[in-house]
Amino acid sequence: MKRFIIFSCLALAMGIQSFAQENVTQQKRSLVNVPTAGVLQKGQYDVGMRLFDNGGVLTSIGVGITDRFMFGIAFGGENIIGSGKVKFNPLPGVEARYRMIDESTPGPAVTVGFDNQGFGPFIKKVGVDSASQKVNRYTQKSRGLFVVASKNYAFMGNLGFHGGISWSVTEKKDKDDGPAFFIGMDKSLNDELSFVGEYDLALNDNKGLIGNKRGYLNMGVKFNFGNRVMIDFIMTDMLNNSKSFGKFSRELRLSLVTTF
Repeated sequence: MKRFIIFSCLALAMGIQSFAQENVTQQKRSLVNVPTAGVLQKGQYDVGMRLFDNGGVLTSIGVGITDRFMFGIAFGGENIIGSGKVKFNPLPGVEARYRMIDESTPGPAVTVGFDNQGFGPFIKKVGVDSASQKVNRYTQKSRGLFVVASKNYAFMGNLGFHGGISWSVTEKKDKDDGPAFFIGMDKSLNDELSFVGEYDLALNDNKGLIGNKRGYLNMGVKFNFGNRVMIDFIMTDMLNNSKSFGKFSRELRLSLVTTF
């Protein structure tokens, strides 16, 4: 508990400081759960908090090291809000991204990265007693190693398309470690409001232990205030792919972006 309190206080302090900074331009770095090709620019940092199933809280901090490379960490758990024993995630999440190709008129931006932070409750095992099997994974697996491409168009605002492939190299106890493919889009409705949607084929979740072979459909609405404060209302697993472990979930995500 002490680790989470220290991490959260640090994130909160950095977030409060951000209100004293000037506005900054930020790129979308994720839709709901899947990444885009966006990165934090040099000197930018992001402080985030996500509220999810079972009283779960996930806090995160990201920093732009150069205009192409960023690094971040995350930590959280279940039952942090509400009653019951707090269950922390076994390890902090670590993220690193490098933008290899910038977006141009004919071609998309391309980013490679690693992220071992999954989404939803962490599941240690499935089954009962002697029939149980260790899985040690998040309800929706982390991306692990990934490559993603993003292309934006001016169409009554901004219209963005995203797609990529990932390998969840840290969550393989369920013996389903194949690649996963994902696609998504975002559409701005005005300068503050945008809609996002994504579909993760979840080909690394087809053994029947957690998933129902439907993939994960997630959607959300993003409110962007002053290009610095972001509030996301998101809906995950709209196809009820994760059986009784997660199912359809309504979640809230807050983030602040500013510069050093």
